[in-house]
Amino acid sequence: MTISLKLDDNDRERIERQLASGRFRDASAVVSAGLELLEELGGARDHWLHAEIPARFADAEANPDRLISGHDMFSRLEARHRSRESSR
Repeated sequence: MTISLKLDDNDRERIERQLASGRFRDASAVVSAGLELLEELGGARDHWLHAEIPARFADAEANPDRLISGHDMFSRLEARHRSRESSR
């Protein structure tokens, strides 16, 4: 099956960079690898949405003592940020 694609300059350059790396034999292999990654990403997203998130909500309901408030979380993030900024 043949499919024609119209690529902008940015997409064409990205394919050319991948070909120049020597990892791919032709543009079709680059596109195929990209499509595989999209499928993997979609599968991971679906797993997160349908398995991980419900499991974490169930865990939070079963173990409310392990939860922290939004205020405490923000304070921790702010402290971490200040610490990283001061070490630069």
